Amino acid sequence: MILGIRCSTNDFSFAVLSGKIETPQLHDVQSISFPAKYSQPEKLKWFLDELQELNRRYAISSWAIKGAEPMAAKGKSYADRVELEAMVSLSAAILGSSNVVRKVKPTIAKDLGLKGRAKSLVEDLDFKKIAGLDKKNDKEFEAIVVAWSCL
Repeated sequence: MILGIRCSTNDFSFAVLSGKIETPQLHDVQSISFPAKYSQPEKLKWFLDELQELNRRYAISSWAIKGAEPMAAKGKSYADRVELEAMVSLSAAILGSSNVVRKVKPTIAKDLGLKGRAKSLVEDLDFKKIAGLDKKNDKEFEAIVVAWSCL
C-alpha cells in the first residue's frame, strides 16, 4: 500500500493505492481541512495523529509526497508546508520505515512512463486506468499520481 500526500497550509489530500503501474488500484482518496485556528505546532501534532491513523487503517508500506514545484519554493507558506510534509517522514519513521519519497510533477510523469514534463500528466496520462481520476480536484489528483508513480 502506497500513501500519496499533497499538503497545503489549509488542508491535505491523500490517496491510498496498491497494485502495479499498469494496474493501479485506488482504495481511498480524500481532502481534509486542518482545524481552524490551530497554531502551527498544534496543526503539526494533529496532522501526525491523522497520518498515524491512516498508517494503521491501511498498513502503509511506502509514502510519497507531492513536493512543491520550484516556483512555489519560497516564503512562509512554503516553510509551513515543508514542516507539514516532514510529519509524513516522522510518521513513517515511527513505524520503523524510511521508505518516503518526495516528487515534483516532471519526476512523477517520468516515473509513470511519460515524458518528464509537468504537462504530460494532463496531456498524455491514461486517465482510464483509475476510475474518476479526470474528475478529481487538483490536490487529490496530485496525491493519486504521486502514489501511482511509486507502484
